[in-house]
Amino acid sequence: MYYCTDCSAKFEYVEIVFETHGLSTPPYERVKRCPFCHGTELTVKESCHCKFCGSRLESEGEYCSDKCKKLGEKYYAEQTARRKLFSSSPVAAAVREIEEYNKANGTEYSYGQYFALKEQGGLI
Repeated sequence: MYYCTDCSAKFEYVEIVFETHGLSTPPYERVKRCPFCHGTELTVKESCHCKFCGSRLESEGEYCSDKCKKLGEKYYAEQTARRKLFSSSPVAAAVREIEEYNKANGTEYSYGQYFALKEQGGLI
């Protein structure tokens, strides 16, 4: 979402015009401007939807209500714990080992190829 500092309008799409500066052929200057007042002093409003439910926010902030904030923080903590648990698993350790080997040796071995070669003693 965009915000015009000249007329205080909020809008989703900017108007794009090309300034020729007297040139008859490109490259032309691409200018973004407000569709209402045609001002060029625009700012991008980053957070325009609730981080939990996705509803459009009319005011500043990350969540639309206290309920969404509590649930969002709860689910974020659960997801962080789940990621931490997975990153410490043997499967994740094996994948990291394969990625490191492939990067160091310029290979593209899959999980199965890597461990088949490792079992046979074919890896350097």
